[in-house]
Amino acid sequence: MLSDESEKRHQLDRNIFVETYGCQMNEYDSGIVRSLFKDRGYSAVRSEEEAGVILLNTCAVREKAHERVYGRLQSLSYLKKRNPRLVIGILGCMAQNLGEDLFAMGLPVDLILGPDNYRNLPELIDRMRDEPGRSYQLTRISSTETYEELEPEVVSGPLAFVTIMRGCNNFCTFCVVPYTRGRERSREPGSIVREVQNLIDRRGVREITLLGQNVNSYRHESGGDFTDLVKRLLDETSIRRIRFTSPHPHDFPERLLRLMAETDRFCSSIHMPVQSGSTEVLRRMRRDYTAEEYMDLVSLIRDIVPDVELTTDVIVGFPGETEEDFQKTLDLVEKVGYEKAYMFHYSEREHTAAKKQYADDVPEEVKLERLTRLIALQTRISGERNRADHGREYDILLEGPSRRSDKEWMGRTESGKVVVMPVPAELQLDFLQAQGRLARIVVESSSQATLRGRFVSFVQ
Repeated sequence: MLSDESEKRHQLDRNIFVETYGCQMNEYDSGIVRSLFKDRGYSAVRSEEEAGVILLNTCAVREKAHERVYGRLQSLSYLKKRNPRLVIGILGCMAQNLGEDLFAMGLPVDLILGPDNYRNLPELIDRMRDEPGRSYQLTRISSTETYEELEPEVVSGPLAFVTIMRGCNNFCTFCVVPYTRGRERSREPGSIVREVQNLIDRRGVREITLLGQNVNSYRHESGGDFTDLVKRLLDETSIRRIRFTSPHPHDFPERLLRLMAETDRFCSSIHMPVQSGSTEVLRRMRRDYTAEEYMDLVSLIRDIVPDVELTTDVIVGFPGETEEDFQKTLDLVEKVGYEKAYMFHYSEREHTAAKKQYADDVPEEVKLERLTRLIALQTRISGERNRADHGREYDILLEGPSRRSDKEWMGRTESGKVVVMPVPAELQLDFLQAQGRLARIVVESSSQATLRGRFVSFVQ
């Protein structure tokens, strides 16, 4: 029989804390990790103080993400000193990209694992318990791993993420993803259909977001492309809304747009990264389309799906970007009129083609000045587009209380706009009864990021 102290230590050893940095795919991968440990009898805890295993699932896309992880590891040093049995691991793209270099930084790291090696995690942790002081690195890239039989249930209220493919074949010069997540491979469509229906039946999910580095290149040997997959989900599950992210402009199928136009269950919301409005910069980025071709695609999308919400990613200060190149980006952003944009200044990433081929020759102060101008432009455009919605009615899927007050509800329109509205006093309805329902609202005011509405009625 274990002593009280031994029992306490054993329980601590079996507590796992996972912290996620970066994109929705990392959130989904963290769910996979938690599922694997749950099957081994571990308990997920909400605080690193309670954990015997701390795993940071990392991103390698932006310099700021790296800096946050370095700072976080330094802040965990005291826990390592307090509990020598504590295992701290770095997972994900940063682990894959930097590898054993992380061990040389004097950080409290015992384990480095890339995105294709999570099945080995519980076994490695058990092995480390028997070999105190031992560290492990496993960054093998797989050509087949999709974790398709695992259903991590990455759920937030009535919403959920579902990864449909892994890896990327595009090799944009600024991006590390093909080197950290490998080449494209797609999940079997039947496993995706089952996962979505299980999310509906077990967790009450009403809206899913399909995830992939380039979802519109989804294709499985059993037959069917991304449009076929979406159609199967519409036909074979009772999901109320489907979203997806992210597509690539160079292979956007028209039949996908036709399907989007046919039903409000397939949301009229497209996140389509442009990265630059200069064809010359796009060529150096290896984006495989010109600015003119991108604008032609925008025109096609809006012809077929007139109420579509377009959002994008933009990088400023890429090597060789001139003021003229940047002005072309501003012009394109103005012409498209995005609802929202994720805007960044370029930072070199290890192992990318851009770092090897091009000097990072745009001064930091110029990058930041251009980014400030771009943000100001997009802020104005977002505000104008939201003001144009004043007086319009929308059906929103209620997600939860707003961040500022539990007396307000938050939801999104079918096209993806965030709406906040006061809880109708006459309803006196517990939010748990309203969450996941469609509510009709009329827009009364707005900010650059949010619409404010008045409740009209429940739709269903």
